[in-house]
Amino acid sequence: MIRCTARLSSPPRLQVSAVGSNLKASWQLEIIYRLHRPTHLDNRADRSIASSIATTMRLEMRSLSTLVGTSLLLGLASAVTPISNNDMTTLLNAGGVDLAVAAAPMWFFGQSQNQPPCYPTNATNAQGQQTPAAALCNHPNVGCHCRNPGVPITNAGPAFPVYYTYQQCNAAEIRVAYNLFYEKDGVNPAGTFGHAYDWERVIVIWAQQGDTTWVPSKLMLSQHSGYQTLSWADIQNTFNTADAGLPRGGDNGLQNRDHAKVYVAWSKHANYNTRNTGWNDVLSQQLGNAFRSQDWWYFPTRGDYLRADRSTTLGSTIAGYNWGDATSYPALVHDTLCSAS
Repeated sequence: MIRCTARLSSPPRLQVSAVGSNLKASWQLEIIYRLHRPTHLDNRADRSIASSIATTMRLEMRSLSTLVGTSLLLGLASAVTPISNNDMTTLLNAGGVDLAVAAAPMWFFGQSQNQPPCYPTNATNAQGQQTPAAALCNHPNVGCHCRNPGVPITNAGPAFPVYYTYQQCNAAEIRVAYNLFYEKDGVNPAGTFGHAYDWERVIVIWAQQGDTTWVPSKLMLSQHSGYQTLSWADIQNTFNTADAGLPRGGDNGLQNRDHAKVYVAWSKHANYNTRNTGWNDVLSQQLGNAFRSQDWWYFPTRGDYLRADRSTTLGSTIAGYNWGDATSYPALVHDTLCSAS
């Protein structure tokens, strides 16, 4: 809030104050002018002092205006779009696909040593048959025999399905799981650096804000057998829905927007909040140093989302297949979605 008052007294007084939570401080600037009429300026020294005070006031006010304006703009731009209680009820009752879209991540993929990654694909074909596993190769050929992005780097990648499930865990928390399927994980030797098939996922936790609205509050990133959990405000790179069509969703470094940017590890597909291009040896790919970058990206559209809990034919079909070491298929994840940590 900015408050300006001018009082014509003798001598006149201009009082300016600024109070704002975004400024994290409150201060008041008061300058008294002896400018009621020229006769008040008794000598050259008085005129010089008055001129200096006026200049200082203008500079202070310009700085204040810029600071307040910037702070307010940043506050508005950084706000996550809330969902009202009524709208959330509608989304939950309508199968959850629009809820999944509301805070969906943008996925990023990278290549190392000119070797493209395996890229997400369908777990079953149009007849409901299981997609065959891809054979492993030796490091660094992580993308052999499986689907690759298929377009030059620095481009959006092709579409892929997102197998989603959702659950209202209690009156104040809702979770949405986003599962991706890959034809294999890692490289030879099998059982040490890789295996047939791979399922990885991201979970968005929605929290009730007050009694009237819902906002995304946390992001859970699957990293093989566990999760990295982040507060929504701590996600390194996010973007608003309006910027989804921009390359890479627009500039990096913007926080607390509607959608997270998620970086998929090059070899074994764990999901991360940050990029890391410093390690491309085979051992590092098993750890948190796994290589991940932003050579390709994709923001799934509404038609890419396939509900896959056990209440659906697709979810039951997927649950009925043997995925080897890739045991975290969507229905199994959904079974413990509210207790995952």
